[in-house]
Amino acid sequence: MKITAVRTKPIKIPFYKGEKWAGGTRYSAPSLIIQIETDEGLIGIGESVGPTIPVIQTVVDKEFAPFVIGRDPMELESILHRLEEYCVNWKQIGYYGMAGIEMALLDLRGKILNTPAYNLLGGKVKSEVAFAGYVFIDTPEANADVARQFAAAGYTELKLKVGRDMDLDTKRVKAVREAVGPTIKIRIDANQNWSVPTAIKAIRRMEKYDLQMVEQPTRYDDVDGMATVARAVDVPIIADEGCATYEDALRLIDKRACACFLVYPSEAGGILKAKQIVDLANHAGIWCVTGSWAETGIGTLGNVHLVASSRNFPFANDTHLNFMTGDLLREQLAFSQGSIEVPNLPGFGIDLDVAKLDFYGTDFEREMVFYDPQDPQFQPRIGQIL
Repeated sequence: MKITAVRTKPIKIPFYKGEKWAGGTRYSAPSLIIQIETDEGLIGIGESVGPTIPVIQTVVDKEFAPFVIGRDPMELESILHRLEEYCVNWKQIGYYGMAGIEMALLDLRGKILNTPAYNLLGGKVKSEVAFAGYVFIDTPEANADVARQFAAAGYTELKLKVGRDMDLDTKRVKAVREAVGPTIKIRIDANQNWSVPTAIKAIRRMEKYDLQMVEQPTRYDDVDGMATVARAVDVPIIADEGCATYEDALRLIDKRACACFLVYPSEAGGILKAKQIVDLANHAGIWCVTGSWAETGIGTLGNVHLVASSRNFPFANDTHLNFMTGDLLREQLAFSQGSIEVPNLPGFGIDLDVAKLDFYGTDFEREMVFYDPQDPQFQPRIGQIL
């Protein structure tokens, strides 16, 4: 069997409303869908997400596809090694493209072997994967309403975006805690917007509302600073922006800077590299959660198989699917009590609706993940003293 084509399609699915966070406000989910075709008719499907879809598409189409076409899809290690060596001087943007190609190749391997992708990753550990309810920056009253809706739907963990206004954030956390009661877990995510002293001050203000964890309170590149925060507060710290790659994970472990890694296959360079981070974390006694760049159902299924194949995902994971006005699958993924059942179909179990792919890919326009088109005066800045 030989690979005959690598086809890409940029798409953008609108959100029901803007997602306001420390770095701006997002209004849609842009991504790149990758289909790898073979001379025997099998097609592998993957998704690349990240900060700049047009650049990622150029990387896949112009730089990576020539190394993939003509290869046997079962030669996954050899193909990925060649791509990684080729992009060694620009690996971070290259990793976003690699992740989508790798996912499509894993999907192909599962179809060739007639087995679910989780069996290519070590086998199934769990039959369903839990997700957290996202609560974006809004008024305390609006956040409390959203939190109640998630709790009523069976979600047991919530994730609140914070970082713009410490006083308002404290009121929002208080309102959400009062709305959902003591049993729902609440974590907050500052998206590296705080300085070290601000992070310590903010967490101490909010920890009385029984925070589960605090995600990336300080700058991604200040590992020593995050370690200082971790030692100064009683709430476990999650590394997000600071834990993109395996090398990042090693630095965080060396400094004992956090208790949990937020793992992104997209940033790590694919599901296999993400699993390497997860295995490393397991040996170091660090928990893991999957992050989200707002993947469609395709990328979400990739994350589901990763989580399902590991013992080191004890918490609910990230997803934006609840805020997206549509999806690319024939049937949208169903959440039951905040969880998605792991499909047992070959590959990732992706049932792509080509008509939807065309619909959401028409007149694609790049949207800036950061900043806010509705507020041109807004200027994001990390590591602030508030």
